[in-house]
Amino acid sequence: MDARRDGITVLGGPRAHASEAGLVEVWRARCEAGARGDYVSLDPRLFIVLEPLAADIALDAGAGRVASRAVSASYVPAGAPVRLSVDFATDVRHLDVHFDPRRIGPFDGPSSGRAQEPRLMFADGRVQRFARLLDAASRNPAALSSLYGDGLVAALVAAALSPAGDLSRRSALSDRQLKLAIDYIEELCAEPIRLQDLAQLTGLSETYFSHAFKAATGMPPHRWQLEARVRRAKALLAEDDMSLIDVAITTGFSDQPHFTRVFKRFTGLTPLAWRAERRNGARGTSD
Repeated sequence: MDARRDGITVLGGPRAHASEAGLVEVWRARCEAGARGDYVSLDPRLFIVLEPLAADIALDAGAGRVASRAVSASYVPAGAPVRLSVDFATDVRHLDVHFDPRRIGPFDGPSSGRAQEPRLMFADGRVQRFARLLDAASRNPAALSSLYGDGLVAALVAAALSPAGDLSRRSALSDRQLKLAIDYIEELCAEPIRLQDLAQLTGLSETYFSHAFKAATGMPPHRWQLEARVRRAKALLAEDDMSLIDVAITTGFSDQPHFTRVFKRFTGLTPLAWRAERRNGARGTSD
């Protein structure tokens, strides 16, 4: 990313996590009164303020200046210049997520149009929740290097590009319950997972858990499990020459055709085409 700062001091290096899903960085910076910053990212970018600010911070991506001092999220398309400005001094702790949409999966419906337009300083409970979980996980590199972190990144991007509004506190899982459920699904994604097991894990009834999980993530538990299987399959396809049938069995699919159908639904490519594109890209990078 090209960054030009005036009056903005980075307080220590960022905590960072790079993976198939994207690059996640947690930053803390001190902004003087009148500070300015100009940024251009080659990839789509999410800028998420993690803590309330002492003064308004404003972003302008060509569609008008939007200011806020609350926790908020902003989405900036690839290559779009964005200017940050601060009239009064404040510290800011924020999460930056740079991602390649092709690595996460095709976006369809209302979210596909949103991916082309900036969306600044909006409030969304799901986005903030995934950002908080990523922030917490980034303090433990062993946790964030796992597929758990990749799942959070994919869910965060999907939530930011979806038209869903804020959450109802009454119906959504707590951060602790959500982490327990996601950890469990990611670890055992290749196995049959019963709704009863997830409900008992979080101390809820099956019906309440099912609705609360969807309220927190935007998807039912079964969908998260399928996406977790696809993420694990990507890791296997990228790392070795395991046959497609062995990848299918290892990741919990009933057979290779079922694996291929689900993989293509979530990535837009067959497993064989995804492996070829991944390897061709890797060769291009090393040349």
